[in-house]
Amino acid sequence: MDRFEKPMSWNISSYDEQNSDQGPSHEHGCDQSGADATSTRPHLGFGTWDQVRSQRSFFLPVHYTPSYQYPLVVWLHSDGCNEHQVDQIMPHISLRNHVAVGVRGNRAADSSGHRFDWHDSPAAIGIAHDNIADAADEACDRFSVHSNRIVLAGYGSGGTMAMRIAMRDPRRFAAAISVGGRMPQGAIRNLNQLRNRRLPMLWQWGAKNQNYTNAGLKTDCQVAMAIGANVEIRQYPGEDEMDTVVLADIDRWIMGHVVSNTAAADERWATSPTEYSAN
Repeated sequence: MDRFEKPMSWNISSYDEQNSDQGPSHEHGCDQSGADATSTRPHLGFGTWDQVRSQRSFFLPVHYTPSYQYPLVVWLHSDGCNEHQVDQIMPHISLRNHVAVGVRGNRAADSSGHRFDWHDSPAAIGIAHDNIADAADEACDRFSVHSNRIVLAGYGSGGTMAMRIAMRDPRRFAAAISVGGRMPQGAIRNLNQLRNRRLPMLWQWGAKNQNYTNAGLKTDCQVAMAIGANVEIRQYPGEDEMDTVVLADIDRWIMGHVVSNTAAADERWATSPTEYSAN
């Protein structure tokens, strides 16, 4: 008997669930089976973000128990990959603690529909926001997920998009995690709401990452201070943040900063004043 049960993951298209695809993941979590899912649909033109279908891949932990409300990790892949990256990273984050969903990027990066990027035009950001919100809602509807423990996370440009969407919709997400992605720059529309929210964020950087400079970090921290975010920054050796140590830290951070905080605020743990006994 295997020590662990295999985690369950599968791909869902919001446009056509009957043509959902699943296949083996490859290098850096970039699955190459995406063409099968789109072969019966209109051609996906190279570089067009407005025609990208909202695809997502779900991950269930081993020994999934419907009676327990799991944290939900909404994962945004790096440029050049797709929603199946979640299948590769979740076993290294945790096989047991989280439900997860990977969301496809908002712009095709090749003509065959295998690889996708995150485009940051206003319209593309709006589409990404809608796709991410729909994926989170579907996960909450289908699985046992704690609505106050939804964490938006991503790698590289996916990390930048994760922080951008979390700042656009801070009440929906419990926290935002960026693995090697810069803080998004640009106008912030809901500054007062963000300052009241004090959105928890985890930034994970490789010490030799070209984007990790003192000037860049200073700029990102200034943005975080402007919105009142509660940021924890962790630096790791090397150029690439995608390793098992970084991913394992995501699990520990979520359990310590999201799950523990919501458990403390849960009504089940609420107390009421009692009179002091004279005995």
